[in-house]
Order: sequence, then structure tokens, then C-alpha cells
Amino acid sequence: MADKKTNVAAKVRSAIEAAVTDAGYSLWDVSYYKEGPEMILEVSIDREGGISINDCSAVTRIVEPIIDELDPIEESYCLQVASAGTVRPLNKDEHIQFACHGQLTVNLSLYVAVDGSKEFTGVITSYDDDSIELDCDGVTRRFEKKQIAKINAEFEAPASEEDNNKEKEDE
Repeated sequence: MADKKTNVAAKVRSAIEAAVTDAGYSLWDVSYYKEGPEMILEVSIDREGGISINDCSAVTRIVEPIIDELDPIEESYCLQVASAGTVRPLNKDEHIQFACHGQLTVNLSLYVAVDGSKEFTGVITSYDDDSIELDCDGVTRRFEKKQIAKINAEFEAPASEEDNNKEKEDE
């Protein structure tokens, strides 16, 4: 079933990516998974300045007819379009590249402990097909990708209008 889910997500991503990009958004991820009794097709989006509920609605209206035309899913499912969020899984090489170039803090979890720990936090300094190198508070650590259970990047949430107004009051 995992291969089927991966294939569905890949087909949908390929079909909708240009339309999402043309609308001014970036397509962070597409995933297809089971949650309780339901199958979920989740489209994660981003753009400069963050994502609002209106953005999610707009992208839903854009991608829904494309997905309906493609018809990649036999069973019933729920389409969810959401912000990629402030903590994002780095599932693809392009995600790792984005985190590396953006000097983002990442949390890395390993399958098996190294030096007594399964959790490491740092900034990705380099990566290749087989490994990721992290700067963990000045200590460089290299991890084979096959050791990594998951890796998430921490993004700063864009300031809200309320936060911006508060900053102006404080000046």
C-alpha cells in the first residue's frame, strides 16, 4: 500500500505543480495517507509572507478540478490544502537543499543512538546522496541518510499584522 500511496502523491504533485506555481504559491509537498477510517490527500503550500485560510481555499479551487480530471484515487478520500507550517518534514532532496541554503535549524531523529543520543539539532552545512552534515553548536556531525528516521526544519512564522502594529507602538 505504501507504494500505491507514494505513486498517487507523485502523480498528483506532477499534475498540479504548475497551476499552484502559476497562482503565486510554492508546492511544498503532496502526501496521501490514512487517518482513522479516512484516506487523506494533503497538499502543503507556501509563499512569501505565509499562508492564510483564504489561500488554502483558493488553491483548493485551483487543484480540485485538476485532480478530478486526473482521477488517480479509486477509493473515497478527503482533499486537504494546508500551509506547510512552521515545522516541516524534509522528505525530499529539494527540501534538504532549501534548509541548507536557508541556514534553517533542523531537528534530526535517528533510528539508533549515536554517542548516546537519537536526537540532534543543528544547521545543515552540506549534504549529498548518502549523507547530511550538521553543525550542532559548533560541532560538525555527519549522518548517513539511512540512519535518519526523520528530519524537520523549523521555519519562523511570518509576523502578523497585530505583531507589526505592536512593534510600531513600541518604537
